[in-house]
Parts: sequence; C-alpha cells; structure tokens
Amino acid sequence: MNLTLRARIFIVISIVVLIILAISITLVVVFKQNNTTEEGALGENQNVDQQTQNNNQNFNTSIQPTVVSQDLVLKPQTTEEKMRLASENIAKIFIERYGSYSTDNPGQNLKDLQVLCSVDLWNVLKKKIDSMVASKEFTGVTTRAFSSSIVSYENDKSIVNIISIRQENKENVLREYNQEAEVTLVRNGNSWLVDDIKWK
Repeated sequence: MNLTLRARIFIVISIVVLIILAISITLVVVFKQNNTTEEGALGENQNVDQQTQNNNQNFNTSIQPTVVSQDLVLKPQTTEEKMRLASENIAKIFIERYGSYSTDNPGQNLKDLQVLCSVDLWNVLKKKIDSMVASKEFTGVTTRAFSSSIVSYENDKSIVNIISIRQENKENVLREYNQEAEVTLVRNGNSWLVDDIKWK
C-alpha cells in the first residue's frame, strides 16, 4: 500500500497527539490521587498546625509596629532649590553630549548642543566645528555623567563639577577612565545655558 507524503505526515502527527493526550490523562489522574491523599493528611495535621500558629502568635507579641507621626510635612522645593537642581541636570546632559563623539561624524555632538549653549559658547563651538576634518583613524568616545555637585551658585550663575566615566575606542583599542569637568552655566529666564566647559 503506497501512502502519499501528506498521508504519512497525518498519521505521524495523529500518533504524536494521541501519545501526548494519554500522558496528560495519566498526569491528571495521578495528580488527583495525590491531592486526595494530602487532604487526608491535612485533616490529621490540622491540630498540630493550630498549635504551632498559637505558639507563633505568643512569640510575636513583643514586636510593635513603628508609628509614623502625622505631623510629618513634606515641604515643596523652593524656587532656588529647583533652579540649583536644574543647573546640575543641564550640566550632566551637556557633558554627556559634549564628551561623546566619533570621527565618523565629526562635530555632530557639538551641533546637538546649540540649544544648551549661551551665544558666546556657541560661537566658540561653531569655529571648532568649522575647523574639523574627518580622520582616517577611527576614534569614538562615550561619556556618562555619574556624579555632580554645585561648586558655587548665584542667582544668575552656577558652576557645577561633574565626574564622568569615559569609554574610548581608538582603532579597536578600548580604554575606560574617569574624568572631571567644570561646567559654568548662566541663567536664561527659568532655565540655564552652558557658558563654559573645562575638562580637568
């Protein structure tokens, strides 16, 4: 008897399905028998569990929950606190973009910073961008700011110290190092613009 390929596949699949079904039924029956046995044992052990629970309740009576005072008031941030925090955040964002670059796309990291720069700093960066040329040797640097602190703060000026992790790939030679930077920001209404950057 010659069976077509389709018929053979159908027979094999049917046999596999029947085997899986038989195994499933066997597991269900065994599981039900185990549950029945456990319920019988549970009835016998219920008294022991009740006694253990009573002992635990007696043991835990010495622990008292911590009471939180209802007089606790969370004070909203003052305008100065918000502005200080904003200056730190802008400085971190600026450093990460400023310090991350690739020779495949020279100056792109600086172009992306125009909205965060004061007019004076943008003029300096623009000259730097115009003088850049593509390099034959690949160099890529990624910078992540992980710590910031305000060095000095005035109403219209903030100086923030940033510590960053820098990862450099130069012709497939990898190097990782920490580097500090000092970022000077000037106030622009309710936001900050970076006016100067110095790597240390």
